[in-house]
Amino acid sequence: MKKIAWILVVVLALLVGMIPISYLTDVKQGYLELKSPETRQNTFWQIGFVTHIAFGAVAIMVGWLQFSHKLLTSFPKWHRIIGKTYVITGLLCSGAGIFIGFYAHGGPIAMAGFVCGGCVYFYTTLRGYVLIRAKNVVKHQAMMTYSYAACLGAVSLRIFIPLSVLLPYEYTSVYNVVAWLSWLFNLGIAFWVNKKRGSPYKQGRMAAI
Repeated sequence: MKKIAWILVVVLALLVGMIPISYLTDVKQGYLELKSPETRQNTFWQIGFVTHIAFGAVAIMVGWLQFSHKLLTSFPKWHRIIGKTYVITGLLCSGAGIFIGFYAHGGPIAMAGFVCGGCVYFYTTLRGYVLIRAKNVVKHQAMMTYSYAACLGAVSLRIFIPLSVLLPYEYTSVYNVVAWLSWLFNLGIAFWVNKKRGSPYKQGRMAAI
């Protein structure tokens, strides 16, 4: 069951990671139609949006590899290279996400949801990098689990939004909830995963790669 769930996560991550290709070839498609002409023509927003989806796609598609024990033990050099790639793309994606979050459809509630999600993604990614630089592997693993959970908020968002049409509520109201639920739900799963693994903050263990 655990293996099946993990395969599902990887498949969804790869599929969502390819979405930016369609956005870059047709900027008027999808949810972008909800944006006002003024927003779509805003140069800063355009840069932020392209940065967010392009680097986010890379982060989503390479992030899952970091949870491969075989990659870590057999190819530690590649683990570090992919890890650095994830950190750089994750920081760029989340930073841009925080900026374009202020232009979110749905008003202040959705805006706050996406901005907070971006802040969590940025902090956990940066903190995870700082921890591994300090050779604190256990806490690094826990923090990067939260980071990738926040990263996969893009996947959850694209699952929850289609499901929301089944609910008897106005789209904007549901979107406000999804803006928060997409990443909070994932963080809840990450918390459960870290708890099963054992809390590094209680153990206080230190290790080196």
